[in-house]
Amino acid sequence: MAEPINYRSPTYYELAAPPELDWRPYRRPDYREYRRQWDERPGMREAGAFPLHLDIDPTNRCNLSCSMCPRTYYLKEGRPDWNPEGRLGDMDFGLYRRLIEEGAQEGLKSVKLNFLGEPLLYSRLEDMVSLAAEAGLWVMINTNATLLSREKSRRLLEAGLSDIFFSFDSPYPAEYEAVRVGAEYEKTLANIRDFMESKEELGKKGLQTRASMVLPKNLAGDELEKLKADYIKLFRDLKVAEIGFGRPTVMGLDYEKTYGLFPGFVCPDLFRRFFVFWDGPAGPCCGDWERRLIVGDARRQSIGEIWRSPAYLELRQAHLNGRYYDLPACRACSVPYLSTN
Repeated sequence: MAEPINYRSPTYYELAAPPELDWRPYRRPDYREYRRQWDERPGMREAGAFPLHLDIDPTNRCNLSCSMCPRTYYLKEGRPDWNPEGRLGDMDFGLYRRLIEEGAQEGLKSVKLNFLGEPLLYSRLEDMVSLAAEAGLWVMINTNATLLSREKSRRLLEAGLSDIFFSFDSPYPAEYEAVRVGAEYEKTLANIRDFMESKEELGKKGLQTRASMVLPKNLAGDELEKLKADYIKLFRDLKVAEIGFGRPTVMGLDYEKTYGLFPGFVCPDLFRRFFVFWDGPAGPCCGDWERRLIVGDARRQSIGEIWRSPAYLELRQAHLNGRYYDLPACRACSVPYLSTN
């Protein structure tokens, strides 16, 4: 019997956790209210006075050169758009502390420590996790898992990590290493296995785990179904709760110019989250790699000021008025199109 699919966005779908791996019953009671607001805000077109979630990039450094990654694309093209000053660096911990302290006072519910870099390269990642967890936030990381170890896994778990998402792009060694350039299939898989074993040893039943991959562009039919089945088996055997499959974005493609307008599209994330780059600029979008939608600077403004700023209100209003295409970054975005092309 096929597992149920939970469609979360046009570009991504996920197999829900089977009952024996379900982490939700072990969460605090406030988690359900948080997710209710997460789902309802976009439909109600209601941003509230403060975001529900912050995506914070601890570093823009990475140890891999993954073929589908925007970071890899911009570096290979020699384009500085993703990193205008050409600097690699880490977020100032004092800035991070201020963001978390304000968020805890104003109703922030969760934080994810990842954007364009690999968070495990940040030397104080466990401190980031513990600070947010102690403030009552749900704390998530996306990681390529190449730098995990049993010791680091235990430290993250003991710090209060609530969700970990492994990016692992094939069940087959050769294909995985061709995509995740610089990674070793067996070593990375062993790291994930160590994390899962540490999770069990520490009794962290409420921790969400997920493995996800970007599907190959040119695979379809039986070959695609076999790949997905093998991937599901690989991670179900490791007792990973959720399995995700993403559709690839074609880097450098202006989707509106290629496919035409997508009438009625309103980005849901404008009403519930925003992103803070490692060096402070803040914007609304996981795909704004070129920093075209920057609406504030967290080094000089509070989260609340940015969330309620005229620049952010203008972005929301453009979408609500059916004019997302007035914004070059939104017009070129793949999200509205990947469900139909």
